[in-house]
Amino acid sequence: MPSRLPRLLAVTGLAVSVLTLTACSQQSPDKAAAPPAAAPVATAEFGDGPAPTAATATPAATPSAPPAPLLADGRWPGYLKKVSSDAVSMDLVEFLTGEAAAKAWQKKYPDSGQDTPDNDYFIVNDNTKLRKLPLSPDVVVKAVGKAGPGTEDTITVAAIPKHYGTLLNGTLFWFTVKKGEVTRIEEQFLP
Repeated sequence: MPSRLPRLLAVTGLAVSVLTLTACSQQSPDKAAAPPAAAPVATAEFGDGPAPTAATATPAATPSAPPAPLLADGRWPGYLKKVSSDAVSMDLVEFLTGEAAAKAWQKKYPDSGQDTPDNDYFIVNDNTKLRKLPLSPDVVVKAVGKAGPGTEDTITVAAIPKHYGTLLNGTLFWFTVKKGEVTRIEEQFLP
């Protein structure tokens, strides 16, 4: 049976070394910590350019998170206020039909003598905040067709102002948003 003495001495020596190093590295509570050594100053002695400044030694700020999209993914009713080749400004509204339209109508016009709005729809625009939304490069624009209700024409973004002219501000559109971009703009037919 081999002797355990060499192994025991090695383990004991290791334990004593660890304890000694640990005790030496701790400071007593009576002593104040020494101030940190000054950072070495870089010089241009060995380089062609000027010495780096303290500003170059600081880490770069972490980039902030991208801003939240103005509208969540989905289909949103609104008035088109401005259009450019890469963005639209729209005024988000509530397009109500059925019972919701009747309730909103009665609340806004309690003395009108009507229980429901004409044509069973009601547009609520209590907030006129404009939202500028980027256009997808593949945006599709659908207008009520020249043949009348129930038909549609596909037009370009550039053709929107010409197509609608002065009616642009009073025409209701549906804006389909995906990943923060408008992918589809559809005119809503209103009788």
